[in-house]
Amino acid sequence: MIPSTARMQRRPGPYNQAEQAYSQVRDLLVAGKFQPGDRLNEMDLSAALGMSRTPIREALRRLQSDGLVAPTGRGVVVASLSTEDMRHALEVQGALESLAAELAATRQRDGLLAPAEIHKLRAAAAEVDELSAAGDVAGLWRANLRFHQLIAELGGNPLLVESLDRIWAKFAIVTLRNLRGRRRLTPPHAHHGIVLGAIVNGDPAGAAEAARAHSREGTAHYLASLAEPRVDLPVQS
Repeated sequence: MIPSTARMQRRPGPYNQAEQAYSQVRDLLVAGKFQPGDRLNEMDLSAALGMSRTPIREALRRLQSDGLVAPTGRGVVVASLSTEDMRHALEVQGALESLAAELAATRQRDGLLAPAEIHKLRAAAAEVDELSAAGDVAGLWRANLRFHQLIAELGGNPLLVESLDRIWAKFAIVTLRNLRGRRRLTPPHAHHGIVLGAIVNGDPAGAAEAARAHSREGTAHYLASLAEPRVDLPVQS
């Protein structure tokens, strides 16, 4: 069943239908509206998004190349990641996020970051702490992602942002599904303050090392959490 809200998610601007279809279906996947293994039906998507099946078909091809959907004998299904796949992706993510923190700190040191950008990063870190204290597991996951996205954007390298975005999208599909059966998924975020402080102080080496330490801790915690018993918990979308 395609969520009815999909009809209201068409982005404004000079997108052709194929681009619109790709953006909207990708947004639904990353928002956790589908679970790994769910079949994506061209006809259902076409009706939900209010467009013909041709752009939907093209969108699904692009999503397949992104690794977000996988072909089957009859159409495509939402892709999943094995534990080994997750391990490999987390290794790459850690290296890229370390680079992102280093670049952001370098730009701060060189006077290239506006005070408003630093303020936004501080606010994102504070939101992570607030949601962690509130026990909002799903909200915490999203806030944590936004904190890391901001660091990547502050690094000023669009290829780095794009590479991380592809990895984060794969994680979102699997992780949001896991959240429906876990009491916790993310570890304490002590390293966030260290990463933030190094960026604010314009310390590239310190930011890179703090990001690496945070990635190592997060990777170990996440992989260990996959073996934890599952319980029925609601997850807000």
